[in-house]
Amino acid sequence: MKKDKTIKRDFYLLVVKVFLSTIISSLITYLCLLLFIFMFTNNNTIKPTDYFVKYLDLIEEKIEENSASILMGRLIDIKSYSEKIQGEVLDINGNHMYGDKGVAGDKIDIGEVINHEIVKGSYVYKFIPIKHDNSIQAVYVLKAPFGFIINNKDRLGVVFIYIVLLISPLIFFIIYLILFTSKLYKSLFNNIKVLLQAADKISNGDFDFKVHGLKRQEFIRIQDSFNTMISALKDMIESLSKIDDERKIMVSSIAHDIRTPLTVIQGQMDLIAALKNLDNFDITPHLDIIRKNCSKMSMLTDNLSLLYKVEKADFLLNIKRIDLNKMLEEKKQEISTMAYNKKSVKINFDVNLSKQFYFLDEAMLMRVLDNILYNSLRFTTSGEIKLEVHDEADGHSNKIYFKCMDTGIGFKQKDTSVLFNAFYQDDQYKNHVGLGLYISKKIVNNYDGEIWAYNNEKGGATVEFYIKVLSNYLL
Repeated sequence: MKKDKTIKRDFYLLVVKVFLSTIISSLITYLCLLLFIFMFTNNNTIKPTDYFVKYLDLIEEKIEENSASILMGRLIDIKSYSEKIQGEVLDINGNHMYGDKGVAGDKIDIGEVINHEIVKGSYVYKFIPIKHDNSIQAVYVLKAPFGFIINNKDRLGVVFIYIVLLISPLIFFIIYLILFTSKLYKSLFNNIKVLLQAADKISNGDFDFKVHGLKRQEFIRIQDSFNTMISALKDMIESLSKIDDERKIMVSSIAHDIRTPLTVIQGQMDLIAALKNLDNFDITPHLDIIRKNCSKMSMLTDNLSLLYKVEKADFLLNIKRIDLNKMLEEKKQEISTMAYNKKSVKINFDVNLSKQFYFLDEAMLMRVLDNILYNSLRFTTSGEIKLEVHDEADGHSNKIYFKCMDTGIGFKQKDTSVLFNAFYQDDQYKNHVGLGLYISKKIVNNYDGEIWAYNNEKGGATVEFYIKVLSNYLL
C-alpha cells in the first residue's frame, strides 16, 4: 500500500470494493439460482412460481365449454386438476352463487377484473366470464397458489436453498463488509499501535526516539507532529534542567547578595561601637552606609517575593481608583530624596495626563517605576534623570505611556532584550540578582502592555513602556 494514500480514499475504496464484490457475486448467484430452478423444474422436482397457471388455462377452456351447465349449478371438478386450486361463481353484481365461498375475497367490481389475472399476495386470481345468449351472466373466479415458496412448502430443503440464494446480496454485502473492513482496520491499527508505543515511551520519560513507519497521509502528519512534539519536549526538559541548574547558582548568588549588605552593616555597627567614645566622632556617614545597605536588602527581598507571584499564569492585578498625578509627584519626591547626595543629578518628571484618576494597580505600577528609576539613579553620576508620562491626546485611549531617560553610562549590550531575562547579570553590575527588569516586564505584560530599552542620543539609558487600562474601568 502506498504511503500517499489517505484514510478518506481508503474508505471510498472500501465502499466501492464492497458494492462491486456484492454485485458480481450476486449476479453469479442469481445465474446459479436460475440454473437451479431450470434443472429441477424440468424433472418436476420443484414447482416454479407459475406452476398452477397452466391448470387455470385448462380449467378456463372447460368453463367455456360448459357455460350453460355451470349457470345451472353443475360446476367443473377443479380438484381433479389440483387440490390447491379453488373456484367460485359470482353473478354480475359480485354476489356468490356456487362453489367455494369467499374465493374472490372482498366485494369486487366485476367490470374491472373480468378477463383478467390478478396476483395478490401469494395467489393468482383469474376471472372467467360465463356467457349465455351472447351476454355475460356470471363470472367464474379461480384462485391458485402463485409463488416459489408456497408452491414448494412441502420441500423445506428446496425452500431454504431458494431463500438463501434470494437474499444472497445481503449476505454477500455483510461478508464483504466484514472482510474488507477487517483488512482496513488491521492496517490502521498498526499505525495506532506505533503511536500508542510512542505515547508509552513519552509517558516513561523516553524522548530519544522518533516515530516512523506510519502509512497514509493523515497518520504521516500525526507522525510528523509526534516527532515535533518529542523534539520540543526533549528541548523543554533540557531547558528546565538548565534553568534548574541556573537557579541553583542563583540561590548561591542571592545568598551572597544578602550576606554582602549584612556584612557591611555588621562592620559599620562594629566600627560605631569601637569609635563612639572618641571625641568629634561623626556617626552620620556610617548611618548613611547602613541605610543604603538596608535599602539594598529591602529591594532584594521585595523582588524575590514578587518573582514567583508574577510567574504564575493566574497572576492578577489589584485594580483601584488611583490619583496618578499625585502618585507620580510623591514618587518624584522620593527619588529626589534618594538622589540628595548626588548633587550633580537632576530629577525631572514631565507628566501630561488628560485625567486625574485612573483605575490601576498602584503597587505593581510603582514596582515597575522603582526598578527603572533606581537603575537610572544607580548608573547616573551627573546630568539628568527624566520621566515622561502621558496618555493619548484625545483622552479616550486606554494606553498610558512612560519613558525614563538618563545621562548615565547606558547599556553595553547590543541586544537590549536580554536585560529583561530573569537572573540576567552583565559586567556593569555583577553583584546583583537581576530580577528588576524581568519583574517589570511581567507586570507590564499583565497590563497588556509592552516594554523596551535602548541607549539614547546622550549615551545614557532609555526605558519605555506603556500599559493599558482595562476598558471596564475607564472613567
